[in-house]
Amino acid sequence: MPRLEEIFASLLTEGVHLIRLRESKTIQIVQDELGYFLGREGGSSIEYWRKGHVPPNLTDVEKLGYEIVRRAGLERDWLEKFLSSADHPYPHQVCDELFGQSPIHNGRPANDFSPFIVGPPICEAHYFFGRNYEIRRIFKVLQRMPLQNVAIIGHKRSGKTSLLHYLRTITTVEPSLLRPNQRINWLAHPEQYRWVFVDFQDARMCHRERLLGYLLASLDLPIPDQNTLENFMDVVSLNLKTPTIIMMDEIGAALTSPELDLQFWGSLRSLVSHSTGGNLAFVLTAHESPALLAYQEGKPSPFFNIFGHTFKLGPFNEDEARSLIACSPRPFSEPDIRWILGQSGCWPYLLQILCHARLSALEDGETDDTWQREGLRQIEPYRYLFR
Repeated sequence: MPRLEEIFASLLTEGVHLIRLRESKTIQIVQDELGYFLGREGGSSIEYWRKGHVPPNLTDVEKLGYEIVRRAGLERDWLEKFLSSADHPYPHQVCDELFGQSPIHNGRPANDFSPFIVGPPICEAHYFFGRNYEIRRIFKVLQRMPLQNVAIIGHKRSGKTSLLHYLRTITTVEPSLLRPNQRINWLAHPEQYRWVFVDFQDARMCHRERLLGYLLASLDLPIPDQNTLENFMDVVSLNLKTPTIIMMDEIGAALTSPELDLQFWGSLRSLVSHSTGGNLAFVLTAHESPALLAYQEGKPSPFFNIFGHTFKLGPFNEDEARSLIACSPRPFSEPDIRWILGQSGCWPYLLQILCHARLSALEDGETDDTWQREGLRQIEPYRYLFR
């Protein structure tokens, strides 16, 4: 029985060939166009993924699937198989959104989504609220050369991953897909920046060869036949000429990998410090100080000392929390708002849970306080945020 990676590669290849036949284009042109659609500079990522390397970023998988369906004229069954082969956790939900009554708009379903997102990280900039101070300060260190490195520290469910997704998309997102007051002009020349998101909770990213191949493909840099650390260093040192930010989510998971050893981390420090002309920076997330985590795992690399800018995520301020609450399609009463603010402590994840409970009750015509009891039950496992 074929592995999921092989199924993904086969479906992606099928989609590329169907577009080629339908639009009378070469394979290379189709791959380049799909790469441009995903924000790459060409089709090397598509070619790499066609060899059985599944992109770890689910947003890339979804957007790629949407675009192939649109251009190749494929149906729901193909997209379900495509998403499932990439180990997508919600293939049926994505297909429901795409093949429902709403059309595709800019590579994504145009129908309205739930205003309150409970569970997965927030990947669409329109649904991201708060963190105004952190966003402003982080872009200050990324808008001038040489680029500087940033560590984002916070408890589980404090919003670290959502913040990474927002940083990497907000400067180039289509303004029509944003709320009216969302700022996008954080960088003078955002089109020059390359952003790579690495999720170390994905086991594939904890294997050195897979990680190095993914980084090169994401940067549209040549992938050597022997994908060694030495060759990776040569390729990046010689070819990286534009501002590049590599985002490493949950660095603690990476530190437990035997393949990502002291030599690996030391090489990354060398790249950012001496070999890329100030064009490379890392933004990472962790539950606590990355230097401390590295020491605890027996990998006290100097790499973890280059993060001079550290931001610890706490709860929203009240204005940020009220902005999130106000996005409800059915307005909440002021007593309900004050209750949600008090019980959540303005932590964004708890706000999402309680707002979702209140909105569901309003939509179902419930008039008692059942939604409050249910909301308190759902936030109980996250009381550690208040300590």
